[in-house]
Amino acid sequence: MRKIVVGLVESVKIVAKNKEIKALGKFDTGAERTSIDKQIISELDVDSVGKTTTYSVHGKSIRPLVDVNLKIRGKKLNVKANVSDRSRRKYKVLIGRDIMFSNFIIDISKSHRSHKLGELK
Repeated sequence: MRKIVVGLVESVKIVAKNKEIKALGKFDTGAERTSIDKQIISELDVDSVGKTTTYSVHGKSIRPLVDVNLKIRGKKLNVKANVSDRSRRKYKVLIGRDIMFSNFIIDISKSHRSHKLGELK
């Protein structure tokens, strides 16, 4: 299976129950599992299929799991994502290693436009 080269930030379509919502997603190599904002899940009317424990700089938390389909750069993926309050975050989807591993290669130059990018070379 060929991996798709993506930027650090990509447009993501979240699909469930014949509904689709588009949002910006950020690839996070430190995240074990993909996470989606609870408002998006609410709008898609998706029910929880279980719970998962997550660990972050804020400590340990138990979050609901949902089964959704994601479309990223034409690639369709079925994902069990955790649900969190990302209302104060710029990116409503955090793409974790659960789907990154076999499907994508991240090239930050595709989406990173910092004037300091040249300093990284």
